[in-house]
Amino acid sequence: MEPFELKVDTNTIYIKIIHFLGTLMLGFFIGAIIFIYKYEGTIDWMNSFIGITCSLVFAFFPGAAVNQALIINEEGIFLKNYSTFWGKKKYNWSSVKAVEVKKNRIELTKNVGSTAKIKLPLHTDEQIKNLKNYLRQVTRSKEIAYKN
Repeated sequence: MEPFELKVDTNTIYIKIIHFLGTLMLGFFIGAIIFIYKYEGTIDWMNSFIGITCSLVFAFFPGAAVNQALIINEEGIFLKNYSTFWGKKKYNWSSVKAVEVKKNRIELTKNVGSTAKIKLPLHTDEQIKNLKNYLRQVTRSKEIAYKN
């Protein structure tokens, strides 16, 4: 079975609209600074800095989250470029008793009774459907309970 990789899809229309709005806002703030400097001479740098920073956040959205990936294969679940306190995380299927996909996370019930929650990166509904189908196949082959 091929590994499944869930990563941020930046080709959706929503992400493109956010990029466009961020670029538009950045142009607006730079134009406003030039206009105010030319006609008034004094610029409120604090408001200008906040406006430019906010527009840059939108222009480069989702930024570092693009590098996040959730890789699922026959051995387990691996988190790539997640900001975790202890670095990279890996969940082996041998210690998992049940798997459940909730709103924006995967919940793994371990043999000892504890639950590990893995937050999913930005995703589309199609990606979640593919993830659920892949997890159903893996849990069948590993004899792990899959909760709906």
